[in-house]
Amino acid sequence: MKAIGGYFELELNPGPEYHLGAVRLNSGRNAFEYILRAKRVEKVFLPYYTCEVMFQPVARAGVACELYGIGENFEPMFDFGSMRPSDYLVYTNYFGLHEHVAKEISKVCQNLIVDNSQAFFTRPLKGVDTFYSPRKFFGLPDG
Repeated sequence: MKAIGGYFELELNPGPEYHLGAVRLNSGRNAFEYILRAKRVEKVFLPYYTCEVMFQPVARAGVACELYGIGENFEPMFDFGSMRPSDYLVYTNYFGLHEHVAKEISKVCQNLIVDNSQAFFTRPLKGVDTFYSPRKFFGLPDG
């Protein structure tokens, strides 16, 4: 069976950018690596249910990685009290439908990174590092 996919055509719409003030990088995984390096993360916790490309920036940044489980409602099954100050937890806003879970996590986890790769139109939480992958939503040039 052949895979379905490809690239959208280049879209150039007038008007302001949706995420004003964002650091513009060419992919979600490079944005993730940027956060890992900028925050000097020593260990990152990723959900078991994550895209395999998420491990590339972790390896390039030389960050230790541990996986955690998620419940049937996509909430982390994780002991936030076990985190050290240099540890960060990545929460994926699955299918763009779980912003409320990210908000709840942000109340108990100071070192949170939200993966909004599947949720371009979700605004970032105040004070929480967030990355997006607009290539999943719009036709953009590579590079």
